[in-house]
Amino acid sequence: MTENSDLKISVVIPTYNRANTIIKAIESVQSQSYSVDEIIIVDDSSTDDTESRLRNVKDDKIRYFFLETNSGAAGARNYGVSQARNDMIAFLDSDDVWHPDKIKKQIMLKSENKELRLIYTAYVRIYSDSLMEIHPDMSGKTKLDGDMLSQILFENTVGTPTILMEKSLFEEINGFDDRLQSLEDWDMVIRASKKTKFGFVPEVLVDALYMNDGVTSNMAEYFRSRCVMMQKYRQEYLTMQQEAFLHWRRSSICLTQYKLCFCNPSPRNHKVF
Repeated sequence: MTENSDLKISVVIPTYNRANTIIKAIESVQSQSYSVDEIIIVDDSSTDDTESRLRNVKDDKIRYFFLETNSGAAGARNYGVSQARNDMIAFLDSDDVWHPDKIKKQIMLKSENKELRLIYTAYVRIYSDSLMEIHPDMSGKTKLDGDMLSQILFENTVGTPTILMEKSLFEEINGFDDRLQSLEDWDMVIRASKKTKFGFVPEVLVDALYMNDGVTSNMAEYFRSRCVMMQKYRQEYLTMQQEAFLHWRRSSICLTQYKLCFCNPSPRNHKVF
């Protein structure tokens, strides 16, 4: 593949009160060896100085949108994709960074396998300077590409900031489910896996910073969202092999315990992502 590929890419970056990290995220997009065509930033009602900092970034590719009402990660990403002008969509969170060849290597795989409508990469989750984890497991024990539905139902191997996908696929599956305040990425890739084979680049090409005030740290919302997902995909679990059924039963027991513990969940607060 040459740099003259006709694949044009829109990058969607949702943000909420990430003034201290979003510039670094944007710079990692600007530094890509394969240039993207637009950077769509969806500010989900930030109350910090995110907007003023972004106004100082001189780049004609940046399109900034401010949402008057906080929509959560799913809603903000959906809005961003609705504004995208190109056929390929890449997602990046405002506290994560891409490695310089991230997009290039995904485009290379797409060029060689045009039927792949979603391509993702490995990433490193950074908890602190001394604690990091590489995802997904690349030891050979986990299926990482091709027909992924069975694998994705068990475990989400796909990190949202690693995704490059066709906009038409995103629209076919109706994007992210904005009822979910957690696990919306897992839910989306389950539905995508019903439509296409996945491609995987077995290299760490994204640094994902774990934030204690982020959606992934909110266990109440995690279990609430898991409950919604179990209802949505109950039939898929029940019609699969016995191992899948046992997985569904384990999750159901966990959710029963959650309902007993959280019979009166507190109102949803703003989420940071």
